[in-house]
Amino acid sequence: MKSFDCIFNAKPQNGVTVRTENLKYDEVFVDCMEKRVVFPKDKQKEFILDSRNSLNLKWSEFEERLGLKRQALEKAYRYEYCSFPKKLFTKICQLRGLSEKDVLKKYDACIRNLIPIAGRKVFGENRTKLPETKITFKNSAPSFDVSSIKLSKYDKEKNLKLPNKLTPELAEEIGMNIGDGFLSNKKKEYRLKGNKNERDYYDGFIKDLYKKLFNLDLNLKEYETTYGFELYSEAFWSFKNKILGIPAGRKNSINLPDIIKVSDRDILTSFIRGLFDTDGSISFTRNYDNYINYYPTISLTLKSKDLMFGIAEILTMLGLEPKIYPAAFDCWRIDLNGYNRLAKYSRLIGWSNPKKKDKVLKWKNKYPELGKEVMVGVV
Repeated sequence: MKSFDCIFNAKPQNGVTVRTENLKYDEVFVDCMEKRVVFPKDKQKEFILDSRNSLNLKWSEFEERLGLKRQALEKAYRYEYCSFPKKLFTKICQLRGLSEKDVLKKYDACIRNLIPIAGRKVFGENRTKLPETKITFKNSAPSFDVSSIKLSKYDKEKNLKLPNKLTPELAEEIGMNIGDGFLSNKKKEYRLKGNKNERDYYDGFIKDLYKKLFNLDLNLKEYETTYGFELYSEAFWSFKNKILGIPAGRKNSINLPDIIKVSDRDILTSFIRGLFDTDGSISFTRNYDNYINYYPTISLTLKSKDLMFGIAEILTMLGLEPKIYPAAFDCWRIDLNGYNRLAKYSRLIGWSNPKKKDKVLKWKNKYPELGKEVMVGVV
């Protein structure tokens, strides 16, 4: 299994004071530390652990000595969720009786000034340079022999068609299946249902996709808490299970479908789009106490650890450098943090879900400078 960066699920706490009284959004400014200390990867963690050990303090004691909120140092800074405040760095050096110059040299760190974001000065949001796409899967997109799948009278009446090769459109549908779909293990039934407020996604995209792929005219409807469809078809069920290799039943311990592991970028990005459009989320958070929501995170949370590491492997191949870590309720979570990841995700993958596109567009209109490299929709 490929290894990935892991962090704990903790938001950074930076002790920042923001003055917003009687100010418009574009006038908000941060009254904060002048500089940040930027460490190479894993060196910030090393510096914090060395400091704690040398002072022989518990995490709570260490944070109290530094005047930090609970778990800010232990999680947010230790796991390099954000860069290090210069004043905090100075305070730790003083506690240890060390020269700042010597410490910077030892950890190969440097001091940087604030950088402008959306016309204001904030800190720690250096744009990450992401690697190029490098797909290591070796297989080509397969063709299928569907001649062994028998169509029932009902299937023939519906004029059901089964795809004979893996295409980007089918890969997106497989992603949707892994996200919001369910293949019953008790009867030949398939369901795809999402939140009621994503009706436009089902009516405007999913309905047309199933017509194109399977020649199905979906009967979309509202259920008690969801919106979508149920399909009873032994042929369709067999295609999903026997040809595509999607297991029936609960998805708590499933793996990434082998059929998706191909050396085709369009198929991989389409699969990710279908998955994240159905079961993923995009949010814009403050990232600093009381600061306006501006910092982007694309997230996905699922039960299956093996599946999530498979998804993280694809995202890594696409050059998105995901963070993967344990989440609540025995789940696993993937985060794609920051502007560059959002911009690259938008260019490579994009969104078919109108709700997610609208959310990105509103943020882009609010922060045009931040969002100038972000595309909305599917490229």
